[in-house]
Amino acid sequence: MSGRIFKCPKCGNEDRRKIQEKDDNSQRPLYFSMQGSPVYPKKLHCGACGYEWPKNG
Repeated sequence: MSGRIFKCPKCGNEDRRKIQEKDDNSQRPLYFSMQGSPVYPKKLHCGACGYEWPKNG
């Protein structure tokens, strides 16, 4: 995990334990790994309100 603080744009939650990072399977894969599995962009999910938004950077 990075030291960056994430904040939910909907509810303002900043608790890192309640913000999970997930693969965004709705978008095209960024690339395929050496084993052939796709690597997708990441999105963040707020555990307090359920809002999901793309992870930038």
